[in-house]
Formats: sequence, C-alpha cells, structure tokens
Amino acid sequence: MNSQGHTNSGHQCLPETEHRRYGRILVAITVAGALFCAGQAVRWWQEHSRAERLERAVHEVYVRALGGDPGKSPYGRLQFELGKLRSEATQRLDLVELLAALSRRAPEGLHITEVSMAADSGVVSGTALSVQDLERYQSALATEGLFTFGLRSVEEFKTPVRFELSVKARDRAAPPKADP
Repeated sequence: MNSQGHTNSGHQCLPETEHRRYGRILVAITVAGALFCAGQAVRWWQEHSRAERLERAVHEVYVRALGGDPGKSPYGRLQFELGKLRSEATQRLDLVELLAALSRRAPEGLHITEVSMAADSGVVSGTALSVQDLERYQSALATEGLFTFGLRSVEEFKTPVRFELSVKARDRAAPPKADP
C-alpha cells in the first residue's frame, strides 16, 4: 500500500486529458477509415455500373450481328458463323484466278471470247484453231488445282472450232484428288 491507502497494481492510469486526446484520435481515424471505405464503395459502384453498361452494349452488338437471341455463347456463335462464311468464300469462283488459269493453259491460237459466272460456277466460251488444240487445252485445264472444267458444247465442223466449257470451283477444304 502506498501512503494514501491505495494499492499499487503496477500500472498507472492516464490523466483525463490524455483519454480525451486518444479518444479524439480514435474518432478521427474511424471517420477517415469510414470515408475511405465510402469512397471505395462509390468507386466500386461506378465501375460496376460501367461494366453493366458495356455488357449491355456488347449484348446489343451480338443481337444485331447474329439476328436475334445470341444464346449463352455469342462469341462462339460468331466464330461459327465466320467459319461458315469463310467456307462459302472458298467455294466461290474468283474471276482473277479463273482468268489466270485460262490464260496460262491456253495454247497458241486459242481465244476466250466470253466468261459468265455465278457464285460457284460459270461458262467459258471461246474458239480454237483445231479440235486437237481444244483437246490439248482441256488436258492442260484438267491439271488445274483451283477449278474443274467440263466440255458443254463444241462445234467441231467449223473453223475456228467454237466451244463452251463449264467451270466450277474446287472444294479447297477437301484434299486434292490423286490421278489414277
């Protein structure tokens, strides 16, 4: 016991002014923490709202691109549709490639007079100096990798020999046919 009749327990109490000071510090830290958390909540809400707007905008693009309900995997569906379009494009006739194939295989004296085309087939009209020239031309065209050619009509008894060939694009996705 000390001289005033109190037992000394080993710790000293803080004066009342220190309690108030620490209390104010605690309140200030609590207010600052609450403001920080409120600011973070506002930022989260803004980002969440922005993300929802972007998701709606992307969904609208998918609806426009796919024509209706895009389903659960619209990106996968877009990839599928793109694959179909590419496949269709490989089955179409390319006029520049067709003209290149026709001209690089043409013997001297053979003339192409007309080419008419649809999406995946066409007709080539022309004249050759002889039936033998036309046969050599057909043999040369048979080796063409991008197109298949067939004889539609021929006027053998006139000079020059008039002919029509049908042309189709080969399936570029399929492996080339081996010659027997």
